[in-house]
Amino acid sequence: MKRIEKLETLIKIEEGIQSFERLISLCQDTIDLTYFREIKDKCTDKVHTYNMCIDRLNQRFNKLVNTLK
Repeated sequence: MKRIEKLETLIKIEEGIQSFERLISLCQDTIDLTYFREIKDKCTDKVHTYNMCIDRLNQRFNKLVNTLK
């Protein structure tokens, strides 16, 4: 993989992280506004899953950054 391809991949990974952060924000708003336990639980599970996705993307990002050095 060439350097420019790596940089483009880093940008895509960052955009993915930002997307998950927006989804978390939407779920947090839903959790704050709803009184139904089932909806809160579902949104809480989604937030947990999104955070795991962000962690994985951060790992990929860091691994790719280390190959640029």
